[in-house]
Amino acid sequence: MTSQSSARHWIVVGAGSAGCVLANRLSADPDLHVTLLDDGPDLIQDAIPAAVDGPNFLDALNEPGRTHHDLLAKRSANAELRVYPRGRGVGGSSAVNAMVALRGSEQQYRDWGWSDVRRAWDRVQIPAEAAAEAELGAVDRALLAAAPQTERALLTRRAGRRITSAEAYLWPVLDRSNLAVQPNAAVDRLRISGRRVTGLHLSDGTSIDADHVIVAAGAIHTPAILLRSGLDTPGIGQGLQDHPAAPLTLLLRDGVDNQQSGLAVGTLLHQHLGENLVQLLPMNHIGRWPGTERLALLMPALMTPSSAGGNVTIDSAGQPIVDFALLSDAEDIAALKAAVKFALDVLSRPSFADIVEMVYIDEHGTTADALADDTTLQRWLRSRAGDYVHASSSCAMGAVVDDRFNVVGYEGLSICDTSIFPSIPDANTHLPVTMAAERFCMRETMST
Repeated sequence: MTSQSSARHWIVVGAGSAGCVLANRLSADPDLHVTLLDDGPDLIQDAIPAAVDGPNFLDALNEPGRTHHDLLAKRSANAELRVYPRGRGVGGSSAVNAMVALRGSEQQYRDWGWSDVRRAWDRVQIPAEAAAEAELGAVDRALLAAAPQTERALLTRRAGRRITSAEAYLWPVLDRSNLAVQPNAAVDRLRISGRRVTGLHLSDGTSIDADHVIVAAGAIHTPAILLRSGLDTPGIGQGLQDHPAAPLTLLLRDGVDNQQSGLAVGTLLHQHLGENLVQLLPMNHIGRWPGTERLALLMPALMTPSSAGGNVTIDSAGQPIVDFALLSDAEDIAALKAAVKFALDVLSRPSFADIVEMVYIDEHGTTADALADDTTLQRWLRSRAGDYVHASSSCAMGAVVDDRFNVVGYEGLSICDTSIFPSIPDANTHLPVTMAAERFCMRETMST
């Protein structure tokens, strides 16, 4: 075994869904010393916060320090800036997401030129199990009754417990002498000599040497780091995508139990409307807040958007400015309009009539009846469109990185997170980015 002092040193920036995979697989090489950095808190075995370990992802999102609470984003041209709750800390978004376990379309990956995804999927260590029937909520049950294509959701759990990327990949290898994990270590910028990355600077002024840096900080913070570092590769921060969504708020009838401490998402409905894939995401409750005891959601989302995407830039302090430019393509407006009409039709069926007193489209009490004509529906979507918090494609492969994940124009620098997707996957992004990280490590092993 090569001594740590003479080993090659690789740094992974970001301990989320991809970073935990990278730390595990790369540190399996005893000749490689791996440092895993994250700007948020650690996630420690036997000391998992109850909110993270519980069934309700909305509680997890409210766990102190587990999201970038000050990250704002503009969703569409007429929309105001709103918080964009990305995961933070060891485990990243795998510790706070809704646990939906979808792989996405194999054809889409083939279209990207990823011919080895089946082997990469075979390596993925994130479990997937169907939500238990006993824990389904009122909205789940109504959707199952209203639409026969509805399925119990596969969730990233084992025996009913959330399994984060940290638990699946990082904790089993923490005893490796060539792996160091540093939480609460925010990266300011990369250190560059000519066209080679030689390390990085932390926000506290610390400088760390490296033979190679892999940035896995996510589709918003990865381009922000690269832009703060002064990289001149064309396309950094461009093409930012998400799944556009249109939340319909359900006021449940008096006496309907929405189980606010229970599973928020237990079923999913996927429907092709023309050439577009739509997902209906039911939420049995919207969190434990005063006045929300009878509120739930049904959210139609467009999983195959056509819009070219938005961008991530930085302000004078180097912090990200985020504009998704959702629905900038007329085809996406038409597709999401069709998705909303489909959702409203589902809501009109008897199983929902039994539990839903009213459907609202904003916090002012405007009811869904206001969407009766296409002009009003389109105006509502342009001003109120939401997202799935599935940021992707802001450092796309084929533009910013090559097919080996290396940043074009620089040596010693790679990217591996959702930012490298050539287009947004037609699925919730946690499992696809896990597969992408496994693919990175497969290809890296082949090259050494």
